[in-house]
This record gives sequence, structure tokens and C-alpha cells, in this order.
Amino acid sequence: MKSTLQTINEYALNDPAGLVEKAENHYDREITETAQRIADDDSLKIVAIAGPSASGKTTTAHILSEKLQKLGEQTEVVSLDDFYLPTEQLPLTEDGKYDIESVNALDKALMKKCFGEIINTGRTELPKYNFAEKRRILSARSIDISGRGIVIVEGLHALNPVITDLVPRKNIFKAYISVNRSVFDDNGDVLLTSRQIRLMRRVLRDRIFRGSSVNETLALWKGVVEGEKKYLYCFKDTADVLIKTLHIYEPCLYRNDFCALCDETQNITDCRDYFLKTAEAVRKFVPLDEALIPHNSLIREFIGEGKYN
Repeated sequence: MKSTLQTINEYALNDPAGLVEKAENHYDREITETAQRIADDDSLKIVAIAGPSASGKTTTAHILSEKLQKLGEQTEVVSLDDFYLPTEQLPLTEDGKYDIESVNALDKALMKKCFGEIINTGRTELPKYNFAEKRRILSARSIDISGRGIVIVEGLHALNPVITDLVPRKNIFKAYISVNRSVFDDNGDVLLTSRQIRLMRRVLRDRIFRGSSVNETLALWKGVVEGEKKYLYCFKDTADVLIKTLHIYEPCLYRNDFCALCDETQNITDCRDYFLKTAEAVRKFVPLDEALIPHNSLIREFIGEGKYN
């Protein structure tokens, strides 16, 4: 299906349920094929899923986990966020702020221990990071995939050699996920970039799940993008598979809620102009009823009331 304003709006007006179904089926095929590739390789113990902010890493990890279970695998999902160092040990940026985007914000020694135990015994004790209290709980969770099992590790840095080199190459499958697709206007010009779509996802998700205002999210956005450029994109080509997470109906779905936030943005907020430019583009789309989105959809990660929220 063409990712053009005209095509998307025609479907949204005349067959909105069909528009949603096409997008959901396309993503499902990608994950199903990836799960089969993993299940066919008995040497794999760890699946590493990396991608930029709001690419859908967390939900993709859980959906992939379910697919693998249906193929007879034991699975566990692990977030790299749980390996954050205690606050006082975090690296600092040049202006003295904690650099939570850096791979050096993660406890490499603890990851080496845990991943080594997974490879050698299938069992380990995992930490849990409490973001509300900004503290880490050691040995918060036990996992056991001894026998035939897979641990799915997701996070911004999951493809960084600092992490992947902790695991023998034959035992790890690398996946890179991203929106990775633009939406075009009727003249063939780019109307919404993949980064703008991720911004919409991030703003809406942060508002629902983290209680963050649009201004708070925009204040972080520049640092998020810089962190991706520095720590992620250079490792994209090392992945065994590229999974595209754009659901073509997204501009229609986000239109009303995203544009309603324009009045809340402040002139002093970083990236405000970028936000308003995105809102101007998304206003061109026909709104889509949220009730059409399945509760097991990846997109529920950003709008709530989903199976994996």
C-alpha cells in the first residue's frame, strides 16, 4: 500500500477497518517470519532488539516472545533499562548533567555476569530499575530458560558491541527496529518523516504512561536524537534483520490528540517549531477511531489500553 496522503485518506474515509487490518497484517508477517528464523537455529540463546526512541522495541519484544512460545520456545523478555547504574555512578555530560543516553550508563560488569550465566546455565538473577525512585534492585527477578529457551533483550544499546561482544556470535540474533518509512504528500514530497512519526508516538506515550507534559518531552527530544546518532545508527548494519514498525494509519490515529497539544507548548520549549511543523502536517489526515485498533497492536504502546501496557 502506498504511504501517500491521498491513499491513506481514501482508506480512512471509505474503509477504515481495512486500513487498520492491512497495517496490522503487514507487521504481523514481519514478526512471524523473524520468529521462525530464530526458532530454526538451535544455537541461539539471546535475541537483541535495538531501535530509536518510540520505535516499538518493548511491544515488539513481547509479541516476538509470544510467537516463539507458539513455536515451542521458552522465552523471557529483559529490558536493558534495568541495568542502569546507581545514580551516583552515572556518567556526566559536558554541562554536568547525568548522561542516561550513554551506553556507559549501563552496568557492563553486571550484564556480563547475567548474560554469561544465561549462555552457560540458562539461569540468572536480574536487576530491576525503579525509575520513580531512581534506584536499582539487585536480584529482583529469577529467570530459567535451561533446555531450549530464548532471552529477548531490548533497549537502545542492544546492538552496541559493548553489549553484544559479551555473547558468542553464534548465540545471539540481532534485530534492528524502526519506523523507517516516510509518508508523502500528493506531489511526492515528504510530508511526515519517520522521526516525526516517532515524535508523535513519544509525546502521546509519555503523556499517558509517564505523566509528562508535551513541553517536558520536547525538552528531552534533542538529547534523545543526539544519543541515537551517537550510540545507535552506527550499529544498524550489524543486525540480522530490519523490522519496520510504521503502521500506515498512524497519522490518522494521532491527528486529533497530537494537534490538541499545540496550545500547551511554550515558546521557550526546545523543538517547539519542529512539533508545530509536525502538527501542521498531520492535520491533513482524516481522523481514525481509536476503537478500531486491536488491543494486541504494537500501536497500543503509544495510545494505551493495550495487552502489553
